[in-house]
Amino acid sequence: MIAAIAVARLIIANDNTAGAHHHMPGMDMGAPAVRVAQWAWPEYIAIAVAAVALIWWLTTRRAIAALLTGAALALLAASAGMRILVTQSHLVAMVALELLLVIAPLFILAGIKPDTGPRGRGGIWTVFAVTTAVAYSALLITVHVPAVHNRAAELGAAPLWVAIVTLIVGICYWFAVLRTGARVPVRIRRAVLLGAQEVAAFIGLLSLFGAWGAMGQTSPLGISSAWDQRLGGLFMMATCAAVAIPLLRRLN
Repeated sequence: MIAAIAVARLIIANDNTAGAHHHMPGMDMGAPAVRVAQWAWPEYIAIAVAAVALIWWLTTRRAIAALLTGAALALLAASAGMRILVTQSHLVAMVALELLLVIAPLFILAGIKPDTGPRGRGGIWTVFAVTTAVAYSALLITVHVPAVHNRAAELGAAPLWVAIVTLIVGICYWFAVLRTGARVPVRIRRAVLLGAQEVAAFIGLLSLFGAWGAMGQTSPLGISSAWDQRLGGLFMMATCAAVAIPLLRRLN
């Protein structure tokens, strides 16, 4: 939530300076124009709903509050303003990625009634769990490929379908980890959790030392691109630890 508010403030600042940047003297007219993130009422509503619903959930643990929190965070991460910023800042990209792949899915699943249907081990559910872990890991690797960064920069904004696919993968993955206890052996679910989260942590670690692709010399956050990337990696690693360690202890 703190990260979402920080991004909101950033986009508001971009809105206020857009006109000034458009006519800066000495601008290279041959360089491609950088799209400015426009903050509009959908983003404001998403932040307001997420904040209110989160407070409601923290105080009551109501399922509907969790569902509203997850939905609002997903809408914020998939908003037009956010999809522009993710092509300009690795840190913002990691915030959006973790919102869609981890945080929003966990809240959405917390707001959905657990399955009370017939129980029993099934090979198809084990295949499903392993497949979601592979998809989760593949998505993390793909979005960090330099060619993908360059293509996103050329477009000026991440496509909406990427955000939708990311959310779907996140929901399926966390469903496999948390909601298949009666169908998938606990050792498989632990392997699914640890395997995909280790990929995420490793990518976050690489972000501290490597370069995933140019996003410009400076970040829209006002820091160097190197520190923007490092902070993005740290955010990913911190999210993995905050989620995976408690869940690993609770899986049974």
